[in-house]
Amino acid sequence: MKDFMQVLRRFVMPYKKYVALSIVFNILSALLNIFSFAALIPILQILFKTDDQVVVTSLMEWGEGSFKDVLINNIYYYINYFIADVGSTTTLLFIGIFLIVATLLKTFAYFLASSSVVPIRTGVVRDMRNQLYNKIVSLPLGFFTEERKGDIIARMTGDVQEVETSIMSSLDLMFKNPILIISYFTTLIILSWQLTLFSVVIIPAIGWFMGWIGRKLKAQSIKAQSLWSDTMSVVEETLGGLRIIKAFCAEDKMRDKFNNINSTYRNDIMKVNIRQNIGHPLSEFLGTCMIVIVLWFGGVLVLNNHSLSGPTFIYYMVILYSIINPLKEVSKVGYNIPKGLASMERIDKILLAENTIKEPERPKHIASDRVP
Repeated sequence: MKDFMQVLRRFVMPYKKYVALSIVFNILSALLNIFSFAALIPILQILFKTDDQVVVTSLMEWGEGSFKDVLINNIYYYINYFIADVGSTTTLLFIGIFLIVATLLKTFAYFLASSSVVPIRTGVVRDMRNQLYNKIVSLPLGFFTEERKGDIIARMTGDVQEVETSIMSSLDLMFKNPILIISYFTTLIILSWQLTLFSVVIIPAIGWFMGWIGRKLKAQSIKAQSLWSDTMSVVEETLGGLRIIKAFCAEDKMRDKFNNINSTYRNDIMKVNIRQNIGHPLSEFLGTCMIVIVLWFGGVLVLNNHSLSGPTFIYYMVILYSIINPLKEVSKVGYNIPKGLASMERIDKILLAENTIKEPERPKHIASDRVP
């Protein structure tokens, strides 16, 4: 994560305005999502006429209690008022309309948040290509005698594309998921701190396991990217020396050389992709296990301890299930970012290369002899 943050500081700083917009819209989307799902509690109480349905006969002024108590009291007051005035079915319709409108606003805020990241992603890749080209033009000729042209072309094309695919495409997830996780987790604590504390014991173990797989993937990615450069170098070597190859009848030798390197690259990239595909089913399985364990413990709180009502517990489970998807996407970022960082290391070999030819601070002017 440290290397990833360094890359962001180097390339994302010119686009701070879009970063701020994305954060604001993601916060708005998370809040709308939480409040829209809160409509499930009165819906369930009206549908099933539960014994713990709250009956409120008077409004509370702001300041008479905590913000949570006053808000819940006034919401239930208006719900009971509408039930007595227009009936349960009409009140249920109004609550459903509120849920639809809140969901519409939430999805629109999510669209604005995702759109704010697009200028960052495309701009950073453009800047990276410009910096690479400017660095190549400014480097002395001696640098290119040590570096094969095919390897440099591979870094300009394949590695930059990998950074765009792995790192820059993860920006949306990095801006959105932490906000969603913090918002949902805060809501879970407010609903039931006992159940949330029990859930927290399980989540770190899952995160550690995902991080361990991500570290294994990064090591394999560096090797695969170097083999891609070798493949491009053989192609460049073949095109540059095609006449010599044909003159000495070395076609079979070059075919074997290219086939060996290409097959090795295929085997390594296949291992990387297989490991990457493990991420989604593995995280889904672990998430299901977590839900089942939490469901059992929550059932104990509802049925035995009566410290949590049935509708509130269902709302809790909805929020808990909603937090699983951001956690799964964070695990995908944990797989994608190491691949991009491996390519970034190869790009930095050019960007951070030292120019051995220095311009003097005080250049001496040499007067040319004039021919009479």
